[in-house]
Amino acid sequence: MKFYIETYGCSANRNDSEIMVALLLKEGFELCNNYNDADLIILNTCSVKQATISRMCERMKLFSQTKKPLIIAGCLTKVRKDLIEKFAPNASLISPSSIDKIVDVAKTTINNKKVEFLNGNANKAILPSFRFNEVIEIVQIAEGCLSNCTFCATKIARGNIKSFRIGDIKRKIENAINSGAKEIWITSQDNSAYGRDIGTNLIELLEEILKIEGKFWIRVGMMNPLHFKKLEVEKLAELFNNEKVFKFLHVPVQSGSNKVLNDMQRGYTVEEFLEFVEIFRKIVKNITIATDIIVGYPTETEKDFEKTLELIKELKPDVVNISRFSAIKGTKAYNLKKLNSKILKERSKELTNLVKKISFEKNKRWIGWKGEVLIDEKVKNGFIARNIYYKPIFIKEGELGTFKEVKIKYAYPNFLSTVKIN
Repeated sequence: MKFYIETYGCSANRNDSEIMVALLLKEGFELCNNYNDADLIILNTCSVKQATISRMCERMKLFSQTKKPLIIAGCLTKVRKDLIEKFAPNASLISPSSIDKIVDVAKTTINNKKVEFLNGNANKAILPSFRFNEVIEIVQIAEGCLSNCTFCATKIARGNIKSFRIGDIKRKIENAINSGAKEIWITSQDNSAYGRDIGTNLIELLEEILKIEGKFWIRVGMMNPLHFKKLEVEKLAELFNNEKVFKFLHVPVQSGSNKVLNDMQRGYTVEEFLEFVEIFRKIVKNITIATDIIVGYPTETEKDFEKTLELIKELKPDVVNISRFSAIKGTKAYNLKKLNSKILKERSKELTNLVKKISFEKNKRWIGWKGEVLIDEKVKNGFIARNIYYKPIFIKEGELGTFKEVKIKYAYPNFLSTVKIN
């Protein structure tokens, strides 16, 4: 039986698909690249924004029209099951915590029977993965989160945090390295909360991972500033100086206004966020800083937005992921009176222009840099490589999965390059 899988959302969702693919291949199913050729279609959904949810509805409608057996996976199964029943009423459902049951769901669905697995307890650190990118192994260290942000549906989709054991995670990484992976993504809904439920923490996990032999680089994924309060931040930052760890810190601040952060129930202040970043910058030279901003939260005034602009000017981050506020049904912020869409558009544009200017100025500082990079992605007319600072560098020639010495000659707002891009 041939199956087709389409994936949306975060790196954890991407890894969920990799796990499902591995389990199906092991059972004798065959992966294909076109849903028209498939006997079974799997749609792994995301519900982070309303625009994404609308996209999911379009895909469900399209796949339902094919009359092929269909499985809906991912966050939408928990967040907006009503929409699945509307656009794909005959589809089987499997939640993120139940992906270890994919073979049973697939076999049942192919026989034109609908089945639902929505309350599982999958230990993703011991499940096999099929790498979509042969260079990158995505390793989930936990499922769910400890926060209660008013705008986010993660808690609805994935529940309270369930951390996986250090030994299981370490063995999965060792197996990945032995099978050719060179880049390890440590991911979850919030890495800084790792281990709080099992008596450990991210520092202890990283210390064990760094004992693994071989040449590979580790990317530590998103960490909520709230849970930095429970960690020895200086000690964590020191680990980022290890030769195996990307000097890359992703800490989403979401707003430059303490009032808005309080309304969002983020659990920290702008001052605390800046303190954490300053510790990393002091200890890890030239560290790349990435953050997230939500523009137009319902209680955000013009003054609040100005504070966000001021924060970005002060922080000068390398990467800013900008999102306009999106009301997700089931979240606390869903019923708040929304700002005018014109205001959201104007603020988003102003912030985007500021971020683009800052990113370009920071990237220009890398012109002339010489050093080692890892080629981790094939793109049109060349490759994307990363240096130890996780800077994306376009190169014309190379081999996927290899390390190479390069010299950066050109800078652009979103990437660096060894050749001029027209």
